[in-house]
Amino acid sequence: MTMKKIYIVLLVIMLTAIAGASFAAPQFLYNFSKQKVGNYPKGWRSWPFQGSKVRKIYHVKEENGQKFINAFDDQDISQQIFLNFIWPIKEKPMLSWSWRATTLPEGGNESNDQMNDSACGLYIVVGKYSGHAMKYIWSTTLAPGTIVTRKEGKLKMKVLDTGPDKKGTWVHHKVDIRKDYKELFGKDLNKNPSGIALLTDGNAVHKPAGCDYKEFAISEN
Repeated sequence: MTMKKIYIVLLVIMLTAIAGASFAAPQFLYNFSKQKVGNYPKGWRSWPFQGSKVRKIYHVKEENGQKFINAFDDQDISQQIFLNFIWPIKEKPMLSWSWRATTLPEGGNESNDQMNDSACGLYIVVGKYSGHAMKYIWSTTLAPGTIVTRKEGKLKMKVLDTGPDKKGTWVHHKVDIRKDYKELFGKDLNKNPSGIALLTDGNAVHKPAGCDYKEFAISEN
């Protein structure tokens, strides 16, 4: 084999390895470094006509040189914010993030309509306007692993963390969206999610609720 052919072969191997590594690497969904501390996080949407309300709850904060979204609701506002992005769910079914409960809404119980509040809530939005979604939560009272069904079966909620034991501590999660969807809805996820949403609320029990969020990423595994 000539030196030219050897060079071509090595180049192909190198480019293939780079492409493979790029494909497998986590794709971070939000660039916190470009956000101004104290401001509402740019790029996150709200429901129509709710912009002034979400700006009272969600702000960018910085701690030890790392920025994150701080959510705190003590006004019974209860509004989601949405991050829409292209999500090839078959190629990148894994979602990871970190959150930190700072204020647990006293008496919150997601299985009870009258007490349905969570310090931390992260939605996987499947039907953008239909309410079809999964939600991961940090509950005040429900045990990890608890599943709650709401909105006539369109919304499935899964408790990942609970209570005050880890309050004030960053907790990292990585979940397989397709696997969880199959477990919760009993069928395959046959469409790409439109993005994620956050909700920190205490309006049902009329108590303050707080959570910090960061490091949103999707990946192959």
